[in-house]
Amino acid sequence: MSHILREKGLTLAEVLLAAAIISVAVLAIIGLFPTALQNVRYGGHMSQASSLAQEMIELIRTQPFDTVFSYNGLDTRNAPPPLPLTVLAHFNRWKTDIAPANPAGALPQGFGTVQVLENALGLADLKQVTITVGWRESGNQTITLVTYVARYG
Repeated sequence: MSHILREKGLTLAEVLLAAAIISVAVLAIIGLFPTALQNVRYGGHMSQASSLAQEMIELIRTQPFDTVFSYNGLDTRNAPPPLPLTVLAHFNRWKTDIAPANPAGALPQGFGTVQVLENALGLADLKQVTITVGWRESGNQTITLVTYVARYG
């Protein structure tokens, strides 16, 4: 009876083919990292802008109803007009949060604006407040939050 020895293992061609397939897969996965990093950075900036817009809304909501219109036309890119001290303090704090002196971790070229519309929806006791926070990342990016402030009591 002839005894045929069968060697176990892979041939050189099989190993080279497997290495080529694995290399292509790894290169495809590595190619996703720059896109993933850009998306994570964009998501972080979007979250930060949303938080900054919400911060200003909360600062405005702490004010008496008659003071809310003082926030109209504020823009962190421009010097503020004469404002009541509390409004100026809120504006300066918000401006510092949007564009800090040390820009590490800040919105790139960040800015914020506030618009207040009197007699919103035709009601004298309702004001519409629109907060926009923007930054530069692959073009101009903005997030806008709109809320209403009502006189109560």
